Amino acid sequence: MLLEIRLVSDKTPRDGKLEVSPEVADSLKALGDDLPLSTPAGDSRAEVRSMECTCGKRGNERHIHYFVVSPLFKDLVAGTEVRLEIDDLGRLIVARVD
Repeated sequence: MLLEIRLVSDKTPRDGKLEVSPEVADSLKALGDDLPLSTPAGDSRAEVRSMECTCGKRGNERHIHYFVVSPLFKDLVAGTEVRLEIDDLGRLIVARVD
């Protein structure tokens, strides 16, 4: 099941955090704290994290950003699009969109 298509930020290859929408974060949290992850770079585990922020995207008001975090995301290339999917076994699948 397709969750969403995301653009890899410049920060993702440094910190392993792929930003996701609040709705996707909620869907993934419902699957548990330790998610099986499959990417073209291999298989690992991932977790959902949130961060309070005043980045200016909402007029400097406090808001929350949501991320899926895994060391494998450091292999993603900034500026590319990736598909986030959940397979029938409940695994999070991340694949590059060509």
